[in-house]
Amino acid sequence: MMKFYYHILAMAIVSLLLSCSDRGVENEPSIVTDAQLLSLAQAPGGWVYYRNSTDTIVKASNSAHDEPRLRTRYNAKAATQLDVNGKVRLDPNFPDSSLIVKELFTGPSITTLAIMFKLRSAPNAGNGWIWSELDAGGNVKISAASRGAGCVSCHSAGLDYTRMNDAHP
Repeated sequence: MMKFYYHILAMAIVSLLLSCSDRGVENEPSIVTDAQLLSLAQAPGGWVYYRNSTDTIVKASNSAHDEPRLRTRYNAKAATQLDVNGKVRLDPNFPDSSLIVKELFTGPSITTLAIMFKLRSAPNAGNGWIWSELDAGGNVKISAASRGAGCVSCHSAGLDYTRMNDAHP
């Protein structure tokens, strides 16, 4: 029986050593790029839509986004902070890896993706979120490197920096 415990202890030590870098400390979190965010936003399936509807809605009058219509979707992690009606809970705490994608439309076509990705430890997170805005071709309009400089001032009034509930009650 004692050999069994030594075997478990040895495996735990090896696992601990393998989880550390050459310097003996955990690796620092990486900067999340616009291309990585676009890839996450383009992942198929598993999305939950605001108000449980894939219909587009008219943008709010106070929105800084240019396009006249939008649709917002949440990955499974972010969707844990939605209520049964598909609206953001009144006191949300979006967990890390939450992804919110606002699809902005001109006519029938998506022209812009506004992306929020929650990763508090990322060097380019602004207020816990990484912010990016890309056109339909994947060209950067607002870079994730900006730490939300063009986004946070408006979004700070929202629920954990989300604005769907107050803009589209």
